[in-house]
Amino acid sequence: MEIEQVSKAEGKQGTVKEDLSRQEYTFGAKMIAKLKKMKCIVFGLRGAGIETAKNLLLAGPHTVVVHDDEKAQMADLGTNFYLSDDDVKAGKSRAKACEAHLAEINPMTYFRVHSGPYKLEYLESYDVVVYADDTPLERLAEINDFCHKKGIKFIHVTLFALTISIFSDFAEDHEIYDPNGETERSFVVDKVEIVPKPFQNIKDLLLFTGMDEKKYSQLKYKEKNKAAIDVLRTKGNVKLDEKRAKSISTTELLVLADEKLSKGRSMCGKITTVQRHLLSDGDHVKITEINMSKQTEAKGSSIFKLNDKISNVNSICELKTHRSNPTVFYIGNISGLGSYSGGGIGVQVKLTKKASYKSLRDQIDNPSFETGVANMPQLGEEGKVHLAWLAIQTFKGKFGRYPKYLDTKDAEACVKIAKDSKAAKNLFSFDDAFIQKMAMFCQTETNALASIAGGIVAQEVMKYTGKYTPIKQWIHYHSMQLIDTKKAGKPIGSRYDHYLSLFGESFVKSAKEAKFFLVGCGALGCEFLKNIALTGLGCSEKGEVHITDDDIIELSNLSRQFLFRRRHIGALKSKSAAGAAIEMNPELKKGLKLHTTRVEPKTEAEFSDKFWGSLDFVVNALDNLKARHYVDTKCILFGKPLFESGTLGTQANQTVHIPHKTPCYQAGAPPGEGQGIAMCTMTNFPYEPLHCIEWSRMMFGQTFEDGPSAYEDLRKSGIRAYLEKTGKNIDEEHSILKKTLKWVKIATTRTLRKCVELTMEHFTQYFRDDVKNLIHAFPENSRVQDKKTKEDKGPFWHGRRRFPRPHEFDTSNHDHVEFVYRTTSIYASIFGLEQPGKEEVISLATEVRIPQWKPKDKMDIEIDEDKEKKEEKKSGVSDDEYEEIKAMRKEVEAIDISKLANLHPAEFEKDDDTNHHVDWITSASNLRGWTRRLEPSTRAHCRMVAGRIIAAIATATAAITGFVFLEIYKLIMKTEDPNEYRWSTINLATNVFAIELPADPVESQTREEKYTVEEAGEIKNLTRKITCVPKTFTVYDFIEMKEGKDITLESFVKKFKETHSLKITMLTKYGKSKKGKMLYQEINSKFYENQKKFNERMLRMMKNALQKQRVQKALDGANAMLAEAEKQKSMTILESYKAQYGEFEDPKRTCLVLSASVEPTDRELGDGETIDIPPIKFYFA
Repeated sequence: MEIEQVSKAEGKQGTVKEDLSRQEYTFGAKMIAKLKKMKCIVFGLRGAGIETAKNLLLAGPHTVVVHDDEKAQMADLGTNFYLSDDDVKAGKSRAKACEAHLAEINPMTYFRVHSGPYKLEYLESYDVVVYADDTPLERLAEINDFCHKKGIKFIHVTLFALTISIFSDFAEDHEIYDPNGETERSFVVDKVEIVPKPFQNIKDLLLFTGMDEKKYSQLKYKEKNKAAIDVLRTKGNVKLDEKRAKSISTTELLVLADEKLSKGRSMCGKITTVQRHLLSDGDHVKITEINMSKQTEAKGSSIFKLNDKISNVNSICELKTHRSNPTVFYIGNISGLGSYSGGGIGVQVKLTKKASYKSLRDQIDNPSFETGVANMPQLGEEGKVHLAWLAIQTFKGKFGRYPKYLDTKDAEACVKIAKDSKAAKNLFSFDDAFIQKMAMFCQTETNALASIAGGIVAQEVMKYTGKYTPIKQWIHYHSMQLIDTKKAGKPIGSRYDHYLSLFGESFVKSAKEAKFFLVGCGALGCEFLKNIALTGLGCSEKGEVHITDDDIIELSNLSRQFLFRRRHIGALKSKSAAGAAIEMNPELKKGLKLHTTRVEPKTEAEFSDKFWGSLDFVVNALDNLKARHYVDTKCILFGKPLFESGTLGTQANQTVHIPHKTPCYQAGAPPGEGQGIAMCTMTNFPYEPLHCIEWSRMMFGQTFEDGPSAYEDLRKSGIRAYLEKTGKNIDEEHSILKKTLKWVKIATTRTLRKCVELTMEHFTQYFRDDVKNLIHAFPENSRVQDKKTKEDKGPFWHGRRRFPRPHEFDTSNHDHVEFVYRTTSIYASIFGLEQPGKEEVISLATEVRIPQWKPKDKMDIEIDEDKEKKEEKKSGVSDDEYEEIKAMRKEVEAIDISKLANLHPAEFEKDDDTNHHVDWITSASNLRGWTRRLEPSTRAHCRMVAGRIIAAIATATAAITGFVFLEIYKLIMKTEDPNEYRWSTINLATNVFAIELPADPVESQTREEKYTVEEAGEIKNLTRKITCVPKTFTVYDFIEMKEGKDITLESFVKKFKETHSLKITMLTKYGKSKKGKMLYQEINSKFYENQKKFNERMLRMMKNALQKQRVQKALDGANAMLAEAEKQKSMTILESYKAQYGEFEDPKRTCLVLSASVEPTDRELGDGETIDIPPIKFYFA
């Protein structure tokens, strides 16, 4: 497809507003408000500086100023994406050359370039200053001293070769109101007890039992545990033999001490929650609704520490978690409050804390390294990076320049400087070879590390707001092991000079000739395209850069998808992104292959077998699991490396999947996918606002989408096609027909009055009748009984179950009016009516007669989540439903569809503020929450949850794509050793950088598996053997068969048996396929011949019509199996495949991948045994 660079005339025009929804979901309204007032300046616009400035502008602070008077060099084009050849030729400074591009990123932020010298007092205009330039170390220390004294946040970042060094100083008493950005944990109280305060540690135990502090300090570790054991034996009467005494852990000792040594200890509150509370020591929680027998009303808001005597448990309390029980935590002394009588919910409260930081001058020789950085293969190496960094900076200060490229003399001078430094005596991390290498390459940098540094530093700047934890105080990271000094190339005045200098000519050539596929051009895709352009990947006639995305650009994309501007809104992402990337590197046009098609089974004509086979690797930039799995499957089938990454707010992760060397993506997918809220919780027993929002989203679909859509399907398809379509969906046919007929009746009267009547029906049902029915079924004093023993298990309305209260419609209640107005407005849209006014709607609502509530005779209310999970997989149609289906089909057949009016189903749309959808979700959610006494949710939060908006920000996206590109470098270098690759998990909020070796591929091997079955209400634990042939294999292994397109199923099975000594009993398409879809199944023709003869004989003897019908059915089945057996003798595999699964989307397909069930030919299968083999690749052309 021809690449189009979107001009200012393209896309939606007119005034567009700001949409920070994805960002706000991460940062919150409080941080956004503080950002809007923040002023910052960035000095230096090489790689780290330009990345930082770009990310800051996307975030939208009040002011961003940049300063860089250095003239742009050709090598800068390898890391600064806004510089061009013309800028270098014109002798422009980096800042002036980038000015127009940066100013365009965010018109809501004041941006400008500052040029020339400046005095320290100039910095007082800013809240945060970032130095990413070549300012000498002594001058940096002077600037930092000034900033530290004035309370200005100071950040310094350098990129030397393949290293990142970041220093952060947030001065004295910096306030942090949210250290991690995580959603406050909520919990439901199950039990409250008054217990002795648990021992904190062995010291606490020994001092309590009489040991003095001095004696304790003289004990060694083993002696402390032995002393604790002696105390438990003598004072706690605990019997421990010597064997047990030697093996007992400290935790076990303390648990025993808590139980046995209660006398004389101060008391505390022990709270047990219904589920895991996920809280940590030192957290604070706001507790409400707990009933204690001697508790008085709380006066004002109180905060109680762990050692405080609590006057009212419904307060804010500091907690300590239980050592081993994740549903228990302790609070202060509640011994004066009496006994617990029920109730209780709580939510985590984050209290503002202060943190102080040291100056750069104080930190140079005695650095504090950020503890969250865990580069596992290089653990503890930050010290040697710091020494090398200090030596290079000191060299610069001494000689007025950095060490020259590959100059051994300069490098040796740096080694001496490091050796003589005070820091060397404090760090014990001296590595002269490392210092030499870093010095020799210090004037180079890469786009990968620039992306990482720019993401970290920009996020660090935003911590000025008080949200998230600042770095304390150094981060040093390196990938120097990738540099082979022998392969280093000579700079030639090219945009690729940095990569030539670091990795050599062969790397640059291989990079430019790479053939790969970037799937997705959203936030990740934009960053990847930038890095592709900077590195020159595929940027030649021999290279191929395939990109695709079928999505269009929306306003909300602009805060993180940095290749797009307001003029691009409404345009295709892939087209616009391609145009922007080509501007960064015109050479990209040579290899760029633009697609605008979604990657899925339906598009295999475009993304064919030949296409996948031609690639060197694939980079995923997708935001949904289904698409990721599909691409992963293709990479497995064609043996292509896959680079995966994903973000969620400030968190991100990256994995690389090399065939036969690391696991595939699906083998390492994040756990918990697909887990949701139990239906009984959502429909009857919500205990969190989230449950109400999810219920509202579900009801929106049932109320405004499903019925009108079914009606329109009938109207547009016609009766015959409609019934044929619904008949194929056996499990849902009953509900679809019911909805359709209901809406056929509704649509006969399309007036505003009808809209209001429908609205009042919903209000009455959802918020009055359903609640009263629940109360009728389970009155407030209901008890729970054990089904078998009839033992009383306590009150029904306890823990997660919150006793409800019903609504009665009241025109003076704002929430009631809001729901009625929003519901009526949506119905009016469905009917094609003009939007009504609120007063008119409420006036009509008062005229609607609301029937009195009457208790139902029969109510089926599911209260058992476990039972629900067991039954949710059951399907099928009952006899009664079958009769109802027949009757409803006749009703449909009698409809005159020419008289059906046109309806407009309300497909949920979160981004249109005029359609009432989000307002309806908010109103319905809060009305339902009121019935359970839950806190109301904001409209913004409802929009996020109901709209399935993923929290996304530019900083985490930029950082993680940098980590991905480091791995791509390794593949371009033809790195074979899987231990050279890395998987990364980061959290910019808390400065966590966990970098580890990839796991080994998951192997299938002969094993025994345990499983359970239920027989007559009894659960049985069984074991089955799974025998693998060959003994071990991975997902990357296949059995290949090249037998040609004309081979029949029977011949294929015979050939497989001869080649592999295995008999195929069933053959299906590889992967998920519809139930009953098989290419081949082993059929015992002799058995079905006998069945046929038997049923023919029985049919002749039968007199009863019903019995004859059943026998005829059995006879038909036998004949069908015999016919299938005959067909398999002559039908080719291709014919069978197409008959079952349809024609190929890819007309040039040459291979099928099949799954086979097999049995051994030389023995019988064991009891319950199955044989597991790799998939079969059948080449037919």
